[in-house]
Amino acid sequence: MAGGVVTVGKRQYACGLYWENSPSGRVSQAAKEAARQPSVMARFYAARAGKKTGRVPQFGLSNDEAHKAGMPVLSACLANKQPGSWAGAFRFREGIAIVVVRDDLIVPDGDLFFTDETEARDRLLQEMALGGIQKVYAPETWGISGADSMPVSLLLNDSTEIRLRPVAMSQKTVAVLGGMGFLLLLLLGAGWYIQEKESERKAAELRAKEAIERARMEAADYMPGLAQGEPKYPPPVRKWEDKPTALDVIQSCLDALTRAPAVVAGWRLERVTCDGASLNQLWVRTSGFSSPPPGSVVNEMGSTASVNITLPELGKRGHEDLKDPEEITKRFLAQNWPGSINRMQDDPPPPPPPEYKGPWNPPPPPWVKRSFTLSVPQLPWTLPTYFSGLPGIVIGSLSLQFSGTMGTWTAEGVIYENRR
Repeated sequence: MAGGVVTVGKRQYACGLYWENSPSGRVSQAAKEAARQPSVMARFYAARAGKKTGRVPQFGLSNDEAHKAGMPVLSACLANKQPGSWAGAFRFREGIAIVVVRDDLIVPDGDLFFTDETEARDRLLQEMALGGIQKVYAPETWGISGADSMPVSLLLNDSTEIRLRPVAMSQKTVAVLGGMGFLLLLLLGAGWYIQEKESERKAAELRAKEAIERARMEAADYMPGLAQGEPKYPPPVRKWEDKPTALDVIQSCLDALTRAPAVVAGWRLERVTCDGASLNQLWVRTSGFSSPPPGSVVNEMGSTASVNITLPELGKRGHEDLKDPEEITKRFLAQNWPGSINRMQDDPPPPPPPEYKGPWNPPPPPWVKRSFTLSVPQLPWTLPTYFSGLPGIVIGSLSLQFSGTMGTWTAEGVIYENRR
């Protein structure tokens, strides 16, 4: 599985991009910033504008050597022509292209290219098992019930409006801008030097004030206690720093989900839960001849089966400075999925030392915490956008619950934030 190029008629289309929802309306700027991340370093991007009806803008990233600037993008052109929620597998002479669209948005890993037809069919069936798909396109020879085998050329209708754009500028543009920048440096060098020195002076003053304030607070905390014989209280435990990041937990659960059975004849997947340490599936028996789901434990009545997959241990996130409550609330209100956020009781204070008999009244920690729930139709969906750059988030559990053929993921956990 990788990116690739497919041919429709006499025109080549790019496929195999990774898609993200844009955090702002400046889609090209957001795409270039994401493409230049050290872990990504993409060469091309494609952008889909949002709609007033509610669809957010999104962009796709590519680092495939076969892709070229100006090449139309298969998944984006299809998504613009075929809105809604659908999944399709399209056969070309180069291989099989898989496209998954939910709520008019291409899902992050919903633009794939396979050279192995069996792998492509398994990926389409896995997406169907998650639910929420209104229409399925697949080759007639695959024998998928209810699938539409309409040719991709008719679905595209010669659409080419979404094309690959280069992330980096051309050499000519770089040379022109470099010359202008050098001239600007010569003209404004003295001003920049003065401004830099002024910034250094202000930064030194700020560091000195912070050091004085820390010393004053420590004196206020400890000197009265020493004078009156009160204990020296230990610092509160920063519990979130001993936990993995929210995105690490989500990715670990997604990796485990790819190893779990997706479709088993005679069984219906009822529920999936994952807490970062293990992933559990609950299967319910339906009808017909069947064998238990692979790796499952069946109850005595043969009516349910459970699958448990142990996840690798995740590392601690390390030092993280918290955000203010207003920023947490603003980030929560900006997302467009059902959820809740509620204030929780503070963590219990540290216990007194052994054999200590005097008064013990530790001050509250300089942070508070809120519980949250957030429901999305698929992982990771918009959760990376919501959690990205937001410290203090601890994922408690991720659960997938089905209602008919529709499935909904619910993320639950705790957000630590500065006390105000």
